[in-house]
Amino acid sequence: MNDTPTLVLVHGAGDTSLVWRDVQCLLVTPSIAVDLPGRRDRPADITRVTIRDAVDSIERDVDRVTDGQVILVAHSMFGVVLPSLAGRLGDRVDHLVFVAGVSAKNGERAVDTIRPGGYEQIAARVEELRATYADHMFSPVVPSEPADGVALHPIDDVRVAQGIDSLNFMCQVVSWEGVRAGLPRTFIRSLQDPIQSREFQDALIENCDATTVVDIDTKHTAAREAPQTVVDLLDAIAASPREVFTAPEASDSRQ
Repeated sequence: MNDTPTLVLVHGAGDTSLVWRDVQCLLVTPSIAVDLPGRRDRPADITRVTIRDAVDSIERDVDRVTDGQVILVAHSMFGVVLPSLAGRLGDRVDHLVFVAGVSAKNGERAVDTIRPGGYEQIAARVEELRATYADHMFSPVVPSEPADGVALHPIDDVRVAQGIDSLNFMCQVVSWEGVRAGLPRTFIRSLQDPIQSREFQDALIENCDATTVVDIDTKHTAAREAPQTVVDLLDAIAASPREVFTAPEASDSRQ
């Protein structure tokens, strides 16, 4: 077994593994950037992808690359995938990193934080999107292949894919079952984020019970806007992955 942890990089809503391209070019730590089902070369109806589907797919990707320790990193909406993924991978997980990552407490939904009391309305909107975009996938890299015998059609509009992903996943129940007690959790907070307010990110920090909070002066997608900053943080976390990360100056450490 390889003792060096591998960074598992999970993209956000309406995005693909390519969001991590500049980061991966600079990292010292080994990494794998994954595509969730319903995009690029992962045939699936994007409107019906579940947290379990995402975990199943990521687990297969990880097992193809390493049988050793991992650090799970997720951006934005797909932070909701990390708890179930950590529960599935168990003791192999050394650290969770939420890059402006959405989360919810055990047994709750992200919509309860994003729009309290709005579950029924958002769930109805998800059903409308499923009716409109049934059997579609986002940004395929090859002509779409059948999924379960059904031909898939491309979505080329990032905003449409982002809306589908966000509404679909914010309505799903998040489970922290099986996550190792004491697992370090770092939240990277984007100070110039036009999508997530400071108050909203503070609520996400509470939801994931972050042990360290690091402030960075970027907008929402730090991997594109400040890849070197993200790299410096991830390589530093990977140097002592099972310890609570000591945040740089101008950040808030919570233990």
